[in-house]
Amino acid sequence: MKLCMFRIDTPVGPFDRFGLVTLDGGPADMIESARNGAGSVVDVNFAYAAMQAERGEPNPTGRAAAFCPADLQGFAELYGTDRALLEEIADWAAGRGDAAGPRGEAIHWRLTDIALMPPIGRVPVLRDFAAFEDHLENTFGKMGLKIPPAWYEQPTAFKGNSTTIFGHDTTVPWPRYTKKLDYELELAAVIGRPTKDVDIDHAADAILGYTLLNDFSARDTQRGEMNVSTGPYKGKDFAWGLGPWIVTPDEFGDPATLQMAVRIDGEVWATSTPGPMQWSFPEAISYTSQDELLTVGEVLGSGTVNSGCGFEIDRWIVPGAVVELEADRIGVLRHHVAHPAGEPIRWRRQQKG
Repeated sequence: MKLCMFRIDTPVGPFDRFGLVTLDGGPADMIESARNGAGSVVDVNFAYAAMQAERGEPNPTGRAAAFCPADLQGFAELYGTDRALLEEIADWAAGRGDAAGPRGEAIHWRLTDIALMPPIGRVPVLRDFAAFEDHLENTFGKMGLKIPPAWYEQPTAFKGNSTTIFGHDTTVPWPRYTKKLDYELELAAVIGRPTKDVDIDHAADAILGYTLLNDFSARDTQRGEMNVSTGPYKGKDFAWGLGPWIVTPDEFGDPATLQMAVRIDGEVWATSTPGPMQWSFPEAISYTSQDELLTVGEVLGSGTVNSGCGFEIDRWIVPGAVVELEADRIGVLRHHVAHPAGEPIRWRRQQKG
């Protein structure tokens, strides 16, 4: 299943809703269908209310509000990773293309008629790991370095800014303090139920699903910050791309075999099959959950896949670029890069008189 948050415009303002996505065509058409918005969305909350009304429920709207939240995160907080109700709703809606909610609300939408939002609207914590050895060998090698031995001993991650998450087909800023903006092609796992002290064999049970992550990076700023060995800060905090939707584990399969690509302004800059992860998502979850509670909606990034950033292939995006990350079994995550909002800035500490 493909789980999304989408926005509709109404006479009283915009509303964000939880939906189930179905793309037109078969698996071979997924990437093009996702890129072109060729598909449909079922409004989960309104479909549940209509289903209850059909079954004779006297207050279907109230029951839907209580038992079928209109946002994905709220639904997961209620049901965890259990998809039984979602499957029931999807089956009911599939045979009722003209159905409406109890008050005439639209249930079925075309992707071209709505705006996709970040699939998780309130990410409690965003952690980004480094799971792919080929990428690290390439990037460390360009700097004349080797992968630190500690990387092979345990998962490592940094925490990103979870308040600067941009959904599909939105515009991301170009910070005035950078001349070298970069993208990063990554996978992400989303936590679907509270998890603490979980062993590796059971850690996957906490995963709601998987999506694409773009770790936008100001490389010149990041380089100076990393010299202090505290991890990235302003070099990455300005924008994270997440989406376009969450694919449940039953449809996702093995990340090692994904066919992935980066397109800039329609041109393929890189393709990648990630291969084995040094640290799998279950291992990253198990390690992180030691004496720490992971909550619904937390995002764990895989780190960049091989050939997945401009620094690695020595190609750089410019203001106005359209960046598309794609992966079969997921879809396409698109962002438009803004022009800097003013003259370049270079921060300096004020000299004391």
